[in-house]
Amino acid sequence: MTLPARLVIAGLSVRAAAEAARRDGFDVVAVDQFGDADTRAAATAWHALAPLPDVGGGAPWLVTSGFDTPDALTALHTRPLLGTAPAAMARVRDPRTFFAALDARGIAHPAVSLAPQTGTGWLCKDFASSGGQQVRPADQAPCVPSPGRYWQRHVPDAAPVSLTFLGNGERAALLGLNQPLLHPDADCPWRFGGLIGPLPMTGRQQTRLQGLADRLTSEFDLRGLASLDLLQRGDAEADTGEDEWLVLEINPRLSASLVLYGAAGGLMRAVVAACVHGRLPDEPAVQRLRGPHLRGFEIVRLARPCVLGASGVRALQQRAAALGLHDLPAGPQGFEAGDPLCSIEVEGDSADAVQRALVDQRTALDEFLETWT
Repeated sequence: MTLPARLVIAGLSVRAAAEAARRDGFDVVAVDQFGDADTRAAATAWHALAPLPDVGGGAPWLVTSGFDTPDALTALHTRPLLGTAPAAMARVRDPRTFFAALDARGIAHPAVSLAPQTGTGWLCKDFASSGGQQVRPADQAPCVPSPGRYWQRHVPDAAPVSLTFLGNGERAALLGLNQPLLHPDADCPWRFGGLIGPLPMTGRQQTRLQGLADRLTSEFDLRGLASLDLLQRGDAEADTGEDEWLVLEINPRLSASLVLYGAAGGLMRAVVAACVHGRLPDEPAVQRLRGPHLRGFEIVRLARPCVLGASGVRALQQRAAALGLHDLPAGPQGFEAGDPLCSIEVEGDSADAVQRALVDQRTALDEFLETWT
């Protein structure tokens, strides 16, 4: 089977995926919530996500975040999906089946309860969401069970990381380990804000994570791009006898971390090849997808309500290249405090350098916005 010429890419925000597909020569139909200017520029057609349209003329669909609830997964049964099948995605998004499978495989994770917990040291989470929007301390969260809701022990001495990989249903090709950036507020203490990666990995880390990703890929029949959220506990190089990695969840579809990989092209062809042919990239191809530098991206959320008029939109678009801005509004728009305005992307030789560059670019953007909002 040859690779398709056209892809439908659907989710809450598909700009990075649409641009990756365009770089690799695919014709893209974009379906998302925002319709940002650069999303539309990367696609031959754009459609609003809700209600889910019937578009693409039979072209295969790839999905990003936004298909985490049972109803959303049901809607995918009628679409020619490329990647992890809806039934497999449902297993991953069901805490009962997901954590039972981890236990059966001997894969470590923080303690979990499907019954409500209200004591200190517990978090309330929900697989029917993304971006940390539903993560709360248990004593501040609803105590009513729901299909995706569960309670998990907080592990304060562990660092959160994510692992981006390609799967073919049997094995995985590791693209890289990433450092998440958080944008906490009073309602969402663990709200997602961005990522930095790929982080350096030791040989020991690579071996352990390869084995973990292979087992999860086989257990859940993961195909195409996926990401694994983990906690890293203790010193990665010290033999402490403790589990080094604790699994939190799998995102069995295109994830936000794809923006860190394949800047020079090749990522979406690797995704499609893994789905269509079961072919994973070899090590030289993986190194090309990682690129020579670390990359970082961060969502720009507004501190206060504002209206960006037509002249402000034009000025923002004119400054985009200099400030590394993406996910730009396509036209005049009003924003509430906390709404995303755009995103920033930078490169650097280390995670610290990338973090500093993100801060510098955000400072310059804030100064610019003082003039236009």
